[in-house]
Amino acid sequence: MRILLVSDNYPPNRDGVATSVASLAAGLREWGHEVAVIAPRSGPPVPTRGYPTYLAPSFATGQGGFRFGWISPKTFERLIEIFKPDVVHIHTLGSLGMLAARLCRRTGLKTVLTWHTDLLAYRDAYPLLKLCIPIMYAGGLLPDDAGRVAKVIGRASLAALAGDDVAPHHRQMLSAVAALFDRVIVPSPKTASALRDMSPSCAPCVIPSAPVRHGKLAPDSARLLQEMRLSIHSGDSVLAYVGRLSSEKNLDVLLQAMASQVLPAVPAARLNIIGGGQQRKYERMAEALGISHAVAFAGPVPPELVNHLLNPCKVLAHPSLTETQGMVIAEAALEGVPAVVLDTELEGFVVKNDRTGYATGSETHFGDALVRLLECSETRDRLGSNAKRQATEYTPAQYASRVADVYDELLFPHDAPSAPHP
Repeated sequence: MRILLVSDNYPPNRDGVATSVASLAAGLREWGHEVAVIAPRSGPPVPTRGYPTYLAPSFATGQGGFRFGWISPKTFERLIEIFKPDVVHIHTLGSLGMLAARLCRRTGLKTVLTWHTDLLAYRDAYPLLKLCIPIMYAGGLLPDDAGRVAKVIGRASLAALAGDDVAPHHRQMLSAVAALFDRVIVPSPKTASALRDMSPSCAPCVIPSAPVRHGKLAPDSARLLQEMRLSIHSGDSVLAYVGRLSSEKNLDVLLQAMASQVLPAVPAARLNIIGGGQQRKYERMAEALGISHAVAFAGPVPPELVNHLLNPCKVLAHPSLTETQGMVIAEAALEGVPAVVLDTELEGFVVKNDRTGYATGSETHFGDALVRLLECSETRDRLGSNAKRQATEYTPAQYASRVADVYDELLFPHDAPSAPHP
């Protein structure tokens, strides 16, 4: 098959969506499918491992690491004419994703959407989304449903002016956007449940993304790794946080736990915070809590270095409640690092309690579990070994095989899958 992947997040950007797209492209190539990618340019191009990549001009939105990429509809049409995809798989609902959705709707190309991000949960952290959701909705349905679009956006506007909650209106808009696609994939049962609640007619297919396996480091990357290692903590009691430094990731909960629970119980404990974002805000928070000596900020990290920085750490601390999967949990597991997560909706799927880590459900239990694993190396090693075994068994090729089955069912509904699960 020929598959065009479209995403508004792509390496060298460091987030779960970018990782998922790179992993899927690599896995599809392993199965012999032809792959092309359209994504925004956000830095020096990364090696594409044999598939064409069109990096569109883009600019930073000031909302996390998200970028606004743009190419003209004619250019997009030309790229599709050149590649001739059987399926267009869209991974984001940003400018490029929605442009692809509109074009496919007009031309009849089959589309698959992976619903990677809980957009409703992100609205408070990224206020621009409160404007973008209506734009996604209008962009997806216009010009065919102009009357419906005007009514829905009008009601939402009146609610906003009256100071009422606009979330129900945004849910209605996102439900209509999800219905534009022929198939929808989600990375976890948690996300499937949320999407079905929002759009009862939607029947998402649950397929978790697999982390990318990076090869040998290039000399420049190896030198950068050496420099970064000098800026972070090492030792037998090191926790790691990996992700954006922004409010929706709940990093303040982790810093509070370090101050009130972890350091009083394990004075030698240290925390490495790996990722870019509002670093100064969290540096000031660490200073106010009196734990600056125990917290190191690595800053933004290229994707191929993350596993190297995770490897010496003992536990991954994951306080976010907005993850649809939490790709970094699997990345840490590949290094034998167990995770403590706050979100119990990830339990049993991403984290198996007392087998690969802990899903705690409360801030107090979150801190307690971090202390427990720092204090008991035997438990930590057991959980880390189990986590590594589980993560190693789920490869990009297996991920791609399951996604390819969705493509097959969409294109050839009466035929058996061409690429069975390995």
